[in-house]
Order: sequence, then structure tokens, then C-alpha cells
Amino acid sequence: MSIEQILTAVPGPNRWIYRPAPRASARLRLFCFPYAGSGPALFRRWVDAIPEDVDIMAVRLPGRDSRIKEPAYREWPALLAAIEDSLRDMLTGHFAFFGHSMGAAVAYELARQLSAKGRPLPAHLLLAGCRAPHVPRYIPAIHHLPDEEFYEGLRDISGTPPEVLADKKFMALLAPTLRADIRLAETWSGTASEPLAVPITVFAGADDAIAPPDRMPEWAHYTRRQFAAHVLPGEHFFLHTAEDALLRHIRSTLESC
Repeated sequence: MSIEQILTAVPGPNRWIYRPAPRASARLRLFCFPYAGSGPALFRRWVDAIPEDVDIMAVRLPGRDSRIKEPAYREWPALLAAIEDSLRDMLTGHFAFFGHSMGAAVAYELARQLSAKGRPLPAHLLLAGCRAPHVPRYIPAIHHLPDEEFYEGLRDISGTPPEVLADKKFMALLAPTLRADIRLAETWSGTASEPLAVPITVFAGADDAIAPPDRMPEWAHYTRRQFAAHVLPGEHFFLHTAEDALLRHIRSTLESC
């Protein structure tokens, strides 16, 4: 996440969606869910690596970039209901979900909610840097800590640039969203449900302490369709440091959807 990602995305007709390069005739829509505290501009450069018949629909949650004055959601039921309601007309036809970390949990839970309601399902779930729902957390929770300890926790997971953490005025604006998002990630736990009739592909960083690569194959229990797992170089935010490799796998997966 960077200051640029937080502030530069321009809202479109639906404030929940940022389309970096609209492709009206695309055969598939790829909904991309960012990690905690981040915004949809995270996916702006992906248009050059994703097949030309795929329309990237980056999801813009409240509390960031053009929606920075809106309070971020702190509870799963309210967040999922709001996303489903706001994207209802888009979650039809041929579409897929990608999410990283908290965004992967959102993508999975939204797919599960759609399945429970008998609504159209994504053609594929691509989940990065996220433990399976039943797998316990590997690092202590930080969302409830006082500011300085909370910021230190953010430094430890390397998700917020040092220049952002050093800007006290900006952090005062951003911290409520970060806390809300990390609360969602840290309070997410498994729910009893049938495996989805959706193929799942997962991605892990080889040195990720938050979603260890040796536990990522447990996502196989959550699908009745094809399952694949890929380990890429890097830690939790490997979608930045191994972006080219990640995008090659995503491109290959989408071409077969």
C-alpha cells in the first residue's frame, strides 16, 4: 500500500468499482479484492499482463481513496451484505474473483454467500496470502492495541510503507480503516459449509509467516472442483515482490476459465 494507491483512484459510476481499462466486450470480469488498508489502484498495472478479453473490476471498499471519508466496515455480515447489494448487477454472466490476504477472505466469503443463495458463482477463485478458514492464526492480533503498538505491529508485517507510518497526520486519517480491516482479518474464522462448486487456485509466499505455504493446500477442502497451489518467492506481500510470476499464473488460469 502506498499514498498514491490510497489517493489516486478516480471513482466511476459505481463507487465500489475501479476499472483501470474498461473492456466492454470482455468475455470475463475479474473482481479483485485488495489486502487490508489498500485500495483498488493496487491493480492498475495488471491490465498489461491480464488477457485482453478480461475486464478488471477492482473493488473499492469504504475508507480508502475516493471513499476515505466513509467509515470502513468492522463486521463480516454487514460488509458482505453491502458488497453483494452494491455489485448485484455485475455478479452475473462469466466472472472470477481474486483476493490477497483480507481480500482473499472477502472473495471466499462472498462466493460462499452467493452459493448459499443459489446465485451465479464465480468461474474461479484465486486466493493469495490467506490461510484457509479453519487454520489458526500464526501471529498475535494487533487491531485492539493502542496506536503506537498498533503501528509497530504494522511495521512488523511490512504492509505499510515507513513514510506513511511516519506521517502522523496521514496515519490519523488512515488508522481507523486499517484497524477495521485488520479486525476483519483477525476475527475471521471457519464456518461450517459445503465445499463450493468453484475451482480454487491459491498462492503463497515461500517465507510468509502469516499464511505459511505448507498450510495453503488445506484450501482443497473448500472446493468440489479443481484445486491448485503455487508457492512464489517472498513474504506476505509477494504480490508486489513476485508480481510478474503471480500474474503469469493468473493469466494461465484465466485463459482456461
